[in-house]
Amino acid sequence: MSEADKQTAVSIAVQSREPDRIRRTPGLVVVHGAEIGRRHPLPAGGLVIGRDPLQVGLVLADPAVSARHCAVELEAENGAFRVADLGSRNGTYVNGEKVAERTLVEGDKIFVGETVLRFSLQDAIEESFHAQIETLMNVDALTGLLVKRAFDLELARSFETARRTGGALVLLMMDLDGLKSINDNRGHQMGSLCIAEVGKIIGHEIAPVGRACRYGGDEFIAYVEVDEAGAAQVAERVRARVESFEFIRDGVRVHSTISIGLAELHGGLATPDHLLQAADEALYRAKRAGRNRVAR
Repeated sequence: MSEADKQTAVSIAVQSREPDRIRRTPGLVVVHGAEIGRRHPLPAGGLVIGRDPLQVGLVLADPAVSARHCAVELEAENGAFRVADLGSRNGTYVNGEKVAERTLVEGDKIFVGETVLRFSLQDAIEESFHAQIETLMNVDALTGLLVKRAFDLELARSFETARRTGGALVLLMMDLDGLKSINDNRGHQMGSLCIAEVGKIIGHEIAPVGRACRYGGDEFIAYVEVDEAGAAQVAERVRARVESFEFIRDGVRVHSTISIGLAELHGGLATPDHLLQAADEALYRAKRAGRNRVAR
């Protein structure tokens, strides 16, 4: 049986007592915690929840969560889902009650560390609604890139994975050159156009190897899961495309450039904030060296 067929079987099983209702699929919605609003579908094989990205399917960047905290699994005999604690340090709670395992019903709230997940069965309309809400919460409307809160969570996961596996991770800190002059001389709408178009360029170049974010104003940040040499190539493509891009609004044409600082993860960088500080320092070196360049 294919994975799609298994998921269909799960959807049918969980609503077997309500045959006349619209098909609904099971999932967990974060109602409290860093990922508030995000919905995680429940696959047929169940889902392990925890902090270690190498051991679980749903990673929570929550220090109160154990590496393998709990699992939500399908009960084959009745088609329902249950949650089972996996020997977590702080325990697993359902509706405020500590449990070793518990069959879940619609609306149950699972407390995992400081995070609360609501078990829900949703039809296609509800799923579409949640997808739109998630986009509004996590995607910057001007550039289409992640907002800082969502990016920080993604970076924390990739940072932890790279540290545990020895994988490559490089942070790129980017800043448009001369945007204040464009705002002053051509208006803030032209400035906003520059930010939007540069965001699209960054998103296109980063997407195959990492994630990007509008950090604030005309600053951008991204991480790539390649070595420093590969990251420098990505950064140079971004720089060159911005330099050659012509921003046009109401017949007015302007050009801009971008400065980029790179920082590669190594043993001396203990947290994502340390990596960010190193990338920021590299960005300042690019600015001091004359802008429109990539610095390490």
